[in-house]
Amino acid sequence: MNAIILINKPKDFRSTKCVAIARKKLNGLKTGHAGTLDSSASGLLVLLSGNATRLCEYVMSLPKVYRTVIQFGAETDTDDYTGNVISQKGYADFDGSIITKLLLRFSGLRPQMPPSVSAIKINGQPAHKLARSGLDVNLKERPVFFRHINIITPYSQNNGTLELEVHCGRGTYIRSLARDLGRLSGTGAYVKSLERISTGLFTLNDAAHPDDEIKPLPLSRLAENFTGIYIDGRDAKSFANGMSIQLSHALRTQRGFYTGADKSLCVESDTFLGFGTYAGYEYLKPDVIVPKDMLYSSSC
Repeated sequence: MNAIILINKPKDFRSTKCVAIARKKLNGLKTGHAGTLDSSASGLLVLLSGNATRLCEYVMSLPKVYRTVIQFGAETDTDDYTGNVISQKGYADFDGSIITKLLLRFSGLRPQMPPSVSAIKINGQPAHKLARSGLDVNLKERPVFFRHINIITPYSQNNGTLELEVHCGRGTYIRSLARDLGRLSGTGAYVKSLERISTGLFTLNDAAHPDDEIKPLPLSRLAENFTGIYIDGRDAKSFANGMSIQLSHALRTQRGFYTGADKSLCVESDTFLGFGTYAGYEYLKPDVIVPKDMLYSSSC
């Protein structure tokens, strides 16, 4: 079964546990996630099964939307509520009216330092393992992209919290956003709660609890997210066999989210979903192809 599975990951539930539960229900079929969530966070986790795992990088390139509550007045070593407080200045004297102005500094493309407690690999080891072992974690700033940051619940002088909806690109850490916003405010801040509500066109409303029955989605639902073409006949056979095709032969085209590769295009037919890159004036050569088989029964 080559498919997409949408999971509503509960808080304090590890992403790897969600994958393990799904894999067991699928009788050991290869299953993976396309973008992890912190165990302290909740929300949408996109899983891929079978050969669809080959499309992981493309799913991870899709934009994300998060809902978060930020607590001002302190900074923690994990940049969220699970960590130890390393600085506490309080929020009593903070003028929350400047929040909107501060958020403008996070608009668009900007460098971001990931949290030391993160899944980023350093010499093959996750940063969080090194940090929790007391070792120095030397991470580098990375470019991230904020599309929109909307204030859902204005800053409260009573409890020092602010609720945001953050639209961002791949690799963005909301915990780092909270930390940096706290440092700009002079009070310190950390993530009090975090929920992912969408990845591309996939939303939390369509996701199920890890313990619920698996409801796989066809790969056509993934194609809807990307700029791409639809082909059939001889062109579909040629592309599936590793041969380049002429873009002018496409039956139809559609616009979608940026895939993370400026020369990448989604290619769909009745029997497969794939991605290709431009080769010459109007040719597209295949990079990855996944058959559209949806063989599944509730007995799996």
